[in-house]
Amino acid sequence: MLHTIASSVAFYCQRCGKIHIFDIPYFSGKVENIIKCDNCSHKIASVSLERGKGIVIVTYCGVCKTKNVFEYPFESLNKKSFEKIFCKEDGFEIGYIGRWESIAEFLDYTRAEYESIYSNGDNFSDSQQILLEAVNRVHDLAEMGAINCNCNSHRFRAFVEDESIVLECKNCENYAVISVKNANDLKKIKKGMKLKFFKPEKLKVK
Repeated sequence: MLHTIASSVAFYCQRCGKIHIFDIPYFSGKVENIIKCDNCSHKIASVSLERGKGIVIVTYCGVCKTKNVFEYPFESLNKKSFEKIFCKEDGFEIGYIGRWESIAEFLDYTRAEYESIYSNGDNFSDSQQILLEAVNRVHDLAEMGAINCNCNSHRFRAFVEDESIVLECKNCENYAVISVKNANDLKKIKKGMKLKFFKPEKLKVK
């Protein structure tokens, strides 16, 4: 059986925040394939197949703007069902590589997880994609221990209210509110970000 697809990849658009899955063909007739966002036509990444290297992907982090170059040998792709792609500078998830079905299954899972914490019960829509990415990034920061409550705890619950993420400390129940109204707010969610935690009675979601 002839395999025509080397792998599949998914990247978040650095402009509008949407994520798309793309196939990388073994034989495309092109030296370089440009991946563009289906929503806003922004160039997300370039993919080339190079002898001796395999697949070479060039993309930029939507947060820190760092240029990232990733190389995946052909022999490793056959064993790769699913793998997250992280920015080499700030460690944020910027995409995924592997089998189409595995990537789609993971994206469905993260969408369901988003809906489970989206407290107003609205259906997931394209306009909420930035909030989904914000939730993922806050989760990553919490796992890194990069978010600290006033009580020095790193353990949080999260829920979404309108255009904000609310973090509740599991230790003292204080709250912090992260506004995510647009892509510029998304860029602020990174290592070193400053959060103010308040007592529950002072919680205000703007």
